[in-house]
Amino acid sequence: MVHSFLFVIRVYNQTIPFNIHIKQLSIMKKLNLLAIMAFVFGLSATMTSCSNEAVGTDAQVMSTASDESQAATVSDGVISEADQYVTIAANSGYMAAKSMNETMASTPTVTISSKDSISFPKTITIDFGTTGFTGKRGNILTGKMIVVISEKMWKVGSTKTITYDNFTVNGNKVTGSKVITNNGVNAAKEPSQTVVVKDSITRADGTLVTWNSNRTRTRISNGGTPLDPTDDEFSITGGSEGLNAKGVHYIMAISANNPLIAYNNYPHFVQGSVTMTTEKRSALMDYGDGTKDNLATVTINGVTKTITLKK
Repeated sequence: MVHSFLFVIRVYNQTIPFNIHIKQLSIMKKLNLLAIMAFVFGLSATMTSCSNEAVGTDAQVMSTASDESQAATVSDGVISEADQYVTIAANSGYMAAKSMNETMASTPTVTISSKDSISFPKTITIDFGTTGFTGKRGNILTGKMIVVISEKMWKVGSTKTITYDNFTVNGNKVTGSKVITNNGVNAAKEPSQTVVVKDSITRADGTLVTWNSNRTRTRISNGGTPLDPTDDEFSITGGSEGLNAKGVHYIMAISANNPLIAYNNYPHFVQGSVTMTTEKRSALMDYGDGTKDNLATVTINGVTKTITLKK
């Protein structure tokens, strides 16, 4: 009778069997069972270490910070762009798209499902075409955003749901959805919205970033132009989670004492800090003091580096 031992190890979520026969051991005179076991478990430790390194290096966290920032920037830019055309539609009594287009020097093609101020829900389709339309944040947009509004947007509890049809931002394809709920005004009489996002971004280089978020977006200034939303300023709180371009899961939380600050007419966050956590590392990302630039700092284990923000 030939006896054998079956060893099974788990390495980075994969099962690896090792079947060791006693008869074979007797032939391999220079090896013994303990040596083979040491080899097996040494291999396990080495492979696990490599796996941890893949998801936990400082470079990986820096990459995560860049991917998170890009996804958040793209998402906020979509909301800002959609709000512009929904506001124009509302101010015109949801009349013909031609009336909307006449209020701006250059616009995409905008259609409204029911051209009146009574029938809801309404679908507003914003078609940026295929050649590339430059939005108010300087982003190049193609394809369509479809915005379904449940009720007049000044009503508390009304929603805007944004989906996409072959839509891109600067060559990055966006799929998924956003649901934006009107919360009314806060104690400071500032209008706020709850924004729930489930997005996937296929970047121009072919990599994929998934981004799920639940945030509160509060308008803290109208720029002194109450009828022109393009210079409005927003404070953003909440968090997100997703997968970076290498498939590593992360969680992000915006600092309660230092919320993100965004302008409708600028492509990047200009202020605020967030903490990102992966399986093995955490990092603090800071967008600065309000200066309009494309830079942020990332601090890992006390070491701070400056990164250039992507759009």
